[in-house]
Amino acid sequence: MTTVTDLYNRALAAIGTRTTVTDAEVAANSTNESKQLTIIYANLRDDLLRRAPWNCALKTANLTYITSSPGTPENTSPATSLWQPGQPAPPWAYEYQYPVDCLRACWIIPAQQTGFESGVPITTAVTGGASAFWQGQPVKFKVQTDQFRPVTAAAVVNGGSGYSVGDIITLAGYPQGSPPIGAPAQLIVTSAPGGVISTVDVVSAMIDANPPLGGSYFGIQANPVAQGSSDGTGTGATFNLTQGPKAAQRVILTNQEFATLAYVAQVTDPNLFDTLFQSALSNAMAAKVCQSLTGDKKLVNQLVNDVNEAITAARSIDGNEGPVINDVTPDWIRIRGINWTDGYVSGPYTSYDWGNYWSFA
Repeated sequence: MTTVTDLYNRALAAIGTRTTVTDAEVAANSTNESKQLTIIYANLRDDLLRRAPWNCALKTANLTYITSSPGTPENTSPATSLWQPGQPAPPWAYEYQYPVDCLRACWIIPAQQTGFESGVPITTAVTGGASAFWQGQPVKFKVQTDQFRPVTAAAVVNGGSGYSVGDIITLAGYPQGSPPIGAPAQLIVTSAPGGVISTVDVVSAMIDANPPLGGSYFGIQANPVAQGSSDGTGTGATFNLTQGPKAAQRVILTNQEFATLAYVAQVTDPNLFDTLFQSALSNAMAAKVCQSLTGDKKLVNQLVNDVNEAITAARSIDGNEGPVINDVTPDWIRIRGINWTDGYVSGPYTSYDWGNYWSFA
């Protein structure tokens, strides 16, 4: 089992400080070494994760719907002559929440081609049926920001019945035919004596937000707000919401209905890291704090080389962790927007931008 303290000590060993830190010292920030490493650890870990679609951090999730253009199945309100706030930024048809644990959006999987995505056919003849679970190339998307009124707190009006601590409640959405209100907030039950909710906390829709900022509402909601759904068995709860001023959130714009995103997640458990990723991370930490702990710039440069060697090895293993086909896509296919030959086996699902190497000096 690998702990964050283990990674700290590997970094110190790479520097050659001849010192180690304990779990207690890391928790209390009681030594200079633990202070320096704690300052840089979380940000450095996320930087390294974000650089590539590491297998140990790649995750797939259905995106949370915020809004769509008038005329889509989810928004049957009348069309407008000009774009208006509350609609996806042109030219996109759908807007979704950016996953709260997402560090890097990679690709949207066209699991159901029921949206507005279209393009030039690969061929002019039907040569066989597409798989029921996948139809064609990854769907285009764009990461942007939008303005919302986040939920900062929620008070119980009616505690309902049948709830348990830890239940996640998604609040009610909007009536069919009305303009979308945005993504409803989620609440987590923190106390429910006898199955009746007495307190809840807001589930944050933004990574590392403190305090949590919930939901992606375009405007102030009329209190009380009812439950829309729950991952438990409870029913009947209602809440008064406190909402803050408009604030920016990242969103994902696409033309895919029911979008499913593959992305690099913010992994915090070191045991999920590939061992080569652990080596790259501990050496990156060593390079980052080496100057402040030893003042040895030559050693910093050597440690950066060690980081990049570990990254190279990790990329090689990740790239070979699955079937590898080196087919070349003909020009007549690439001109139609396709630059791979066999979907998940090659192309954008594996031959992906791995980013630059590490550099401190």
